[in-house]
Amino acid sequence: MSEKMNKEELIELIKSLPLDKEDFIILSSTQLTLRGILDTAGDLDIAVTEKGLEKLKQKYDLKPKNNGWFIVSDKIECILDPMEEDKELVGGYYLQTLENYLSYIKNSTRQKDIERVSLIEQYMNRG
Repeated sequence: MSEKMNKEELIELIKSLPLDKEDFIILSSTQLTLRGILDTAGDLDIAVTEKGLEKLKQKYDLKPKNNGWFIVSDKIECILDPMEEDKELVGGYYLQTLENYLSYIKNSTRQKDIERVSLIEQYMNRG
């Protein structure tokens, strides 16, 4: 992956996608960066619908990974998953709900996920 991107750079990358906002949901560190919880994200992780995946295949040479994900470009990865129940509209884009992401990372053994739990909980308790 290339160097980390700030919120403005991520938004420009999102705008460059050949997708309608209903075709994808922003996940992981990208959604945390768009919310202001993190300053930067290393890549753009998105969950896409069938229609979204087809649109990406028309523009990019998707490379499948072993875990169900696809490498779209050096800055973008996607997974086929419409996540209909686990999204919220924030700043004009659908983001994975913090509750859903927190539930996922609480079961993770990756150090970066473990470190994010308290950041997310603090953010959620502010409101």
